[in-house]
Amino acid sequence: MSTVESRRGVAVLVTALVALALAVVPGRPAAHADAASRGGDYVPFTVARSVLDTRSGAGGVTGSRGAKSVTTFPVLGVGGIPTSGVSALYLRVVAVTPTADTYLTVWPDGATQPSVSMVNVMATQTLSNGAIVRPGANGRVAVFNSAGTVHVVVEVHGYFTTSTGTTNGGFVPVTPSRVINTNTGLGITAGAIPAGASRTISLATAGVPVGAASVFAQITLSPPAARGYFQATASGTTGVQPLMDYENGINNAAGTAITLGADGKVIVTNKGSGAAHFVVDLMGYATKTSTAGAGLRPVTGRLYAGQIAASSSIDVAVGGTNGLPTRGIAGAALSMQAGGGSVAGALRAWSTGTAEPAATQTQFAANSTHRSSTVIKPGTDGKVRVRNLSSSAITVYIDLEGWFAEPQPVVPVVPDTPVTVVQAPATGGQLVGALEYAYVDNIGRVVIGHQENLDNFGTVQYTVISGNEAFTGRPALNAKPDGSLAVFAQYSDGGDVWSSSQTAPRAATWTGWSDLGGSLAAAPAAVTLANGSTALFAADVDGKLWAHTAGVWRNLGDVDLTGTPVAVQVRDGIQVFGRVSDGTVGTLLFRTDGTTSAWTGLGGTGQGTPSVVVYPGYRLRVFATAADGAITTKVQDAAGVFPAAWDGVGTLVAAGAPSAILDPQLGRTAVVARAADGILHASFETTSGSGVFGDWSPVNTPDLPSATDPATTTVNNGSTPLWTITYRAPNGTVVVYDRRGVPGAAAFGEPTLLAAPR
Repeated sequence: MSTVESRRGVAVLVTALVALALAVVPGRPAAHADAASRGGDYVPFTVARSVLDTRSGAGGVTGSRGAKSVTTFPVLGVGGIPTSGVSALYLRVVAVTPTADTYLTVWPDGATQPSVSMVNVMATQTLSNGAIVRPGANGRVAVFNSAGTVHVVVEVHGYFTTSTGTTNGGFVPVTPSRVINTNTGLGITAGAIPAGASRTISLATAGVPVGAASVFAQITLSPPAARGYFQATASGTTGVQPLMDYENGINNAAGTAITLGADGKVIVTNKGSGAAHFVVDLMGYATKTSTAGAGLRPVTGRLYAGQIAASSSIDVAVGGTNGLPTRGIAGAALSMQAGGGSVAGALRAWSTGTAEPAATQTQFAANSTHRSSTVIKPGTDGKVRVRNLSSSAITVYIDLEGWFAEPQPVVPVVPDTPVTVVQAPATGGQLVGALEYAYVDNIGRVVIGHQENLDNFGTVQYTVISGNEAFTGRPALNAKPDGSLAVFAQYSDGGDVWSSSQTAPRAATWTGWSDLGGSLAAAPAAVTLANGSTALFAADVDGKLWAHTAGVWRNLGDVDLTGTPVAVQVRDGIQVFGRVSDGTVGTLLFRTDGTTSAWTGLGGTGQGTPSVVVYPGYRLRVFATAADGAITTKVQDAAGVFPAAWDGVGTLVAAGAPSAILDPQLGRTAVVARAADGILHASFETTSGSGVFGDWSPVNTPDLPSATDPATTTVNNGSTPLWTITYRAPNGTVVVYDRRGVPGAAAFGEPTLLAAPR
């Protein structure tokens, strides 16, 4: 007698997708493309546009700004700035002679005020800094003054477009380098620039071609004898572009965008009352070619807050945070604040994994705080290395203002991917949670199924939640702390992961999508951590295993992983299993504290994602498909050690990955796999805990063949424990078999057939 035993019936859920009348949640614009295809071009001005000057009333505001004040002013449609099609502006923000130590914050009007500064200034000083800021939906920008009273000046040096033009291009990074230094005569006549004097400098160097539109640079001044500011005039023009305000007696630094003449030259003029040295560190340039350069994606977020010890460095994750990919970032627009040290010093930032440059970013005086902006191309694993060049520990804040996107690879839609099925937690006084289904169909749509009645599989409500965006691979579902579910799916443009959530626990409606970044090669696995949050695990094209926790993707090591891993909760954290490029299976432990064990090879050669069953005591049994299609298994001993050998499970030749489950009623392990003809077969342990498996027996019939690997799910319906097998047929229909445990036997329920939702 077959170990499937008596099959008194088959409960079948069939959904004809072509007939679905499905609600659609609007998608958001795709990200991760170069300037030539999706916008992000930089349009520089040769004459700075004054959009706010509280001294003169520009911007419609007159008079110094008080402590904790918020001042709004228009930017779109002002001074030749377009009224639409602007994704962000490059601003010069000036704090003029405040009555107390203060800082200014600038952000899109109507958005939530960020807890970051753009300019830090001490009482009576006048200092400036560059900043990339999005305009509000109303075309206005807001500025906050922290303390005292202060005059505020905001100028626009250029703007970034939302769509590609024909005369401007994107950002091109260069290795950070010092190209102008009047202290040494590098690229310019040696000697400080006298008050009122001008020098012509060429920035068509260090990889900047003649004809570039502008450069993104850091200007540094050793302590001048008097306060003032520098301005620039692009060669061949008469326009004036103030670059930075500086104070006497201190090192000064500010990020800026400098518009170039057609010959790559610019005339700089010292508008102070004393001589001043002038140093330029180059970070990159903007092209005038519409088919070249990386486009800007405005994103704000804090990347680091903490101390850096004297003469020490830290690596700051940029890629993989705030929805950014882990690769393909031409440059990250960073705002860097440093201070609190007992001596003066500077910060230096560069791509992790590359040689340390001579260029510096933020300069700071003893017992003071200063902020400057820069653009750095992230290096290894999307990180930037930041060094404290002073002999005193300092407090550092690093904030993201945007990033420049290189062309991202398009990940093709993988056909016939499995369905993911989970039961949500019980909430709101309910005894049991609803069943939720998720899959990506063969044209890239994310389809969600919602089933409240756990005894009637004909009550599933289906919704497409992906709009016109395209996804690929098997999506992951996982519960959030409030009991609602989130879905995680791989986006086809760039391979990052997007997420959507139920609008409330048990809801059939879902939120818009959030981009979690990532640059992955396959869809992720999702699992709940001990604190109730979700961790994602996925592989990139290099075979590195990445984990996404607390909003950040982190490289767990290059293990030559391919495909989607599987992750399960264990006593000490999360055990992750995956298929390695040579066909073997491996595993590592992601501990509760975030550390990991070494990657351990489990041997075997084959294909597809393994399947794992967790037994009491957190003993694990792994199933995998061998190279010849045989289903194999191995189980940990009492000490948690896997044996060297894999045991075969019968003689079935499988065409894909298995799915295994612990029968909730009978305590026997079952494994289901698909044969080449689309017939699913199941094999059961002969007795609970024996590890001996019986013959394979067919589950479905030839008229309902499976085009996908099966998914098995335990279901608590509040009465009789059951489990299900779910798959998709070749025509895209979804089929569910439910199996109910009956004392003394194991049987399928009576068959039901579901018509397509209307």
